[in-house]
Amino acid sequence: MNAEQQALVQRWDGFLSKIKERLDEIIAEATAGCAQIAAQHPLDSLPLSNALTGLDHRVRQLKERIGETWDGQVEDKFSDAGDGDFLDVGLDKKEDFETAFDHHWQNAKAKILADYAASLYPLAQEASQQQPKCDQCRAPLQPAVIHKSETIACPACSAQNLYEPPLAIVAYRGTAAHYLAEAAALPKRQAIDFFRIEVDRWRRAREWAPEPLESLEKWRAMEQDHWTTYAQEKARVLGEPVDQAYITSRMEYFDKYELHMNQVWVNAHGKG
Repeated sequence: MNAEQQALVQRWDGFLSKIKERLDEIIAEATAGCAQIAAQHPLDSLPLSNALTGLDHRVRQLKERIGETWDGQVEDKFSDAGDGDFLDVGLDKKEDFETAFDHHWQNAKAKILADYAASLYPLAQEASQQQPKCDQCRAPLQPAVIHKSETIACPACSAQNLYEPPLAIVAYRGTAAHYLAEAAALPKRQAIDFFRIEVDRWRRAREWAPEPLESLEKWRAMEQDHWTTYAQEKARVLGEPVDQAYITSRMEYFDKYELHMNQVWVNAHGKG
């Protein structure tokens, strides 16, 4: 790399570092603000979800500056300063930074949501100790499952009672279980992102040769691991068996829209 190219890379790196600094500022604001919202609305995830949607928009706008600056001010300079290989240096730096940018925000969001989910646990535990009582005579009722609605006949007066599970239990088993499972599986998803970048660069170096079957097999195994991790964590939170049908459905979707359209895979395995 000559002096001109080194200077160009340094300027590009400098611009990207400023984007990273701004993202760090947004994450710091988000972490503090969302913690306050979660404390104010412990059993309602909608305010927190709305806040994160707004933050997603800010983060997306910040990321768009990378592409706009590259397209308008940087790409031509990399192209003029060397052959196609040097342009690839700039493109790879852009892609690596955008991937790290996405992962940094994903990790921050996952922690915000996982912290909120964890805060629901003691509330759900407290709610589980509450004794449902008959609407008519106030005799104790025993629901078959504490987290599901049902009609219960009072053993004392025979009145029919509609039992509704406490909101804290509903929130923990629904929202919290999903957030905690997503956080547990996120490193697996991010590893897949890195792997797919690696594959694309391998193919680019070989004039976009087809991806080898071994690589496709690895990709599928990584997807399986991701969805298995999600399902296992959700099962742990709920105290239930792992939902194998859910894993199967996610893998069927992956196979249909990724592998079954890949000729290398189809030639080796067909579409069955």
